[in-house]
Amino acid sequence: MTNQRGSLEAWRHSHLAELPDAVRSTMLAEAFVDTVPAGNLIGDTERPTLGLIHSGLTRVVLSGPDGRTATVRYAGAGQILGLTSVIANGCPWLGYAITECEITFLNPETLRRFGQTDARVAWSLARQTARVCYESIDTLGANVFGTIDQRVSRHLLELAVRQPEGLVVLAGQHELAQSVGSVREVVARSLRALRERGALRRLPKGGLLIVRPEVLEGIAGGQDSSRTPADHQR
Repeated sequence: MTNQRGSLEAWRHSHLAELPDAVRSTMLAEAFVDTVPAGNLIGDTERPTLGLIHSGLTRVVLSGPDGRTATVRYAGAGQILGLTSVIANGCPWLGYAITECEITFLNPETLRRFGQTDARVAWSLARQTARVCYESIDTLGANVFGTIDQRVSRHLLELAVRQPEGLVVLAGQHELAQSVGSVREVVARSLRALRERGALRRLPKGGLLIVRPEVLEGIAGGQDSSRTPADHQR
């Protein structure tokens, strides 16, 4: 069922709001809305997919030859998935729903046509693509140059969703290891050290509660000088 109101609201809170009203009307008239369960692949791996997120949290990953993945970007409500692949007319990314997501899927060909014929649209898309690239570079840079504790802390903050208990991370150790580009055993040691410092607490029904986000922020930003055994293994 099409959720036109949800699509319009997400559009207004995204960078797509910079586009002319005529572009919005045409794009949304051709769009459809789908709910993607947590853990599922987003879109079509065979062709470019353009998604506007209404609700939920997603991650965009790169895959290595050995099957391991590393997260290059997180995207939540009001953000766009697949813009660079639409402009490049390729599909170099994979996206997964971390939580259940409601997404408006837009027609890539229509957006590409507007970009080729309207300079205002082309410039807006160029600016949005630059933002996505900076987000990806920032995430990759942290994974490449950060210690394991810095990487884990950063990704925990990115993965956290607001629940009645507070900030909760629903991802398991395996998914977190994939996000930071490490292995489960090393990530488990880092999580244990963070729990010992009182920054995290396990929840009875699964997941981690971030008790002291300021500790994670300090570690992720390199402002915490304490080191744990996990830092010596990457």
